[in-house]
Formats: sequence, structure tokens, C-alpha cells
Amino acid sequence: MTAVPDRSETEAAVTAVAGFGLPGVRNGPVAVTAERWPAFLGAVLAERLSGLAMEAMEADRLRLSPPQMDELLTGQRSAMLRSLLVEREMLDVREALGDARIPFCVLKGPALAHTVYPAASWRPFVDLDLLVRTSDWRGACGALERLGFARRLPEPRPGFDERFGKGAVFVTPAGSEVDLHRTLAMGPLGLWMVPEEILERTVELPVGGHRFRRPDDTDLLLHACVHATLGGWPSPRLQLRDVAQIAWGARVDWDGLWVRAERWRLHAALGLAFRTTRAVLGVDLPQGSERFLRTTPTRRDRRLLEAYTTRRRAGGMTLSALRAIDGIRGKAAYLWALLVPRREFMTVRSRDGRPSYLRRWMVPAAWVLRRGQRGSARR
Repeated sequence: MTAVPDRSETEAAVTAVAGFGLPGVRNGPVAVTAERWPAFLGAVLAERLSGLAMEAMEADRLRLSPPQMDELLTGQRSAMLRSLLVEREMLDVREALGDARIPFCVLKGPALAHTVYPAASWRPFVDLDLLVRTSDWRGACGALERLGFARRLPEPRPGFDERFGKGAVFVTPAGSEVDLHRTLAMGPLGLWMVPEEILERTVELPVGGHRFRRPDDTDLLLHACVHATLGGWPSPRLQLRDVAQIAWGARVDWDGLWVRAERWRLHAALGLAFRTTRAVLGVDLPQGSERFLRTTPTRRDRRLLEAYTTRRRAGGMTLSALRAIDGIRGKAAYLWALLVPRREFMTVRSRDGRPSYLRRWMVPAAWVLRRGQRGSARR
């Protein structure tokens, strides 16, 4: 049995939970001391790992005291209640988009919980992610608004969403949330994708006796990898678990995945997702992933990945997107929307409710200054 006396070992215990049941996991049963239990439980609940923790406990891979068991069970019940509320919201959203004759597919949470995981309780989710065609974007936004959802952050400039954006978050006063996507990632890689192809390959998703559509298994894995590496850095453990779970639990066409990744310039991103999953969770991956793991990123690929990871907060993604946009007019429209967005956007985005274009312009100015300083240091 492994005791957990400090923060690093608490983190190791949370990681062990995230990897529970996957091939290659070699850690022994984990126990958490009373002193470290609050931090462990907080991380498990915040990272939506309570379902995996419950299964690890049932399998005697996570050894808890009776009071700890009760607290974990309470947290898992709360997580499952939230998931059920999202599933109930799915019905209303389907009806609203159906009335508007807008096809869509369900991404991430429900699409994974009800397919590749042994049971939906293993994979809690807190919101609903949907993909629609770019041509249906305005209609889908309107349908959600008529249903009572409000967009959290306004569009910077009219037409920005369809040309450069990834999607938008819509919420209700009661706390329901829908993440509406028209592509799978921000920045240059999102601009190069053709997500309409995913909608052409969807398969049935049964949820609570109702039928929805989801990406096919190969696209499920592609999106999980994209979300794990391009959605934020470092990658959350649940997202890495999704990568491993789909890789082992779905019927992935690995040759087809390679072709799709090649078309959208995603080989390096998928390779990073597989390497990170294997390293962080300490798990094995199917043989089909070896081709991606062996791929050596080019210098251009490394620069792109840095824009999403180590240089993300230094304007890397924005500057990379600018380079990826075709034509002077397109680049000018992108810059204009970012530098001089509508006042409504500025008001919502500002922390104190007092929008300031000067403060906004200082951000890219700082990026340029830091890049200049790094260049001088190299010389």
C-alpha cells in the first residue's frame, strides 16, 4: 500500500486514479492520509475523476476510510446529477436545432461517456459540446438564444466567428452551458480543419432512450487528441484519460486517422497527445499509435505546437493564426477585430467593467517587446 504524505504524492495518487484500469498501469493500491485527503478529493472532483475514483475504490486500487468513502460518494452523486441535467438539456437543444433544420453532432462528454467508457458513471461531464457547419452557425446561435441561452462573450466584430473563430459558449441563468463549435481548435490548426467532414461521418449516439449523432470512433480520437494538446496546456488528466480510453476502447481506423491528420496538418499534435498521455498516466497505448509516436516534428511543426503550449500566453497562437490567414484583406480583418473590437465585447471582456483600448493594445505590444528581447539575447 502506498501512503500519501505530501503534495507530490497526492498528485501521484490523483494521476493513478486517472489511469485506473488502463493497460500498462503498474502502481500499487493507493491510500490517502487524512491530512492530504481534502487536497486529493478536491482535485478528483475538480478534474471530474470521481467516477474513476469510485471504480478504483470498488476494485481495491484506492483504499479509503469509511468517512472518505462517504465524501467521495457524495461528490460522485453530485457529478452524476449534473450529467443528468446536461442530458435533459440535450433534448431541448435537439428540438430547437431540429426546428431550425440544423444538423449537429455531440462532442466530448456525453459522446464519450455513453460509448467508449464501460459505464457512463465513469466519465462525468458538466456541459454540452456541439458541432455545427459554419454555414449553419448563425442559425444555431439564434436557436440557442430562443431557447433561453445567452452568449457569454460577444463576437469581436460581425463575421469574425465564421472566418476566424472556433465557437462560443452559451449559458442560461440556471447555469446550463452549451459550447457551440464550428471547428475543433482555435488558431492556425483550427483554420486548416474542415470539420464539415466530421459531420458527414457521424454515427448514432443513444442516450437515455433517445438518439443523437456523434463523430465516428476515429474522429472521436482525433478530437480527443486535439482537445488534449491544443485546448490548453498542460493537458488536464481527464483529457489524457479520454485519449487512452478511446484508443483502447473504440474501433479506431488507425490508417484513416493518419490520413485525416495529414489532411489537417495534425500529425505533430496527435503525436504530442499520445506521448503526453503515455508519460503522464504511465500507460501503454495500442500499436496503431506507434506511427504517430515515431513521427519527428519538423521545425514548422514545433513552432506551431509551441504556439499552443509554451508560447500560448505570449501571443503565440494569435500570431500563428495571423500567418495562416490567406491574403492581406483577411489578415487586416483579423487584426482589426482583435485590436478594435466592438464596445460590447470590450465591456464583457474587461475585468472592472471599464473597457480600455489602450490596455488592450498594450498586450500585443508586450508580446512584440518580449520577442525582441529574446532575439537580442540569442545574438
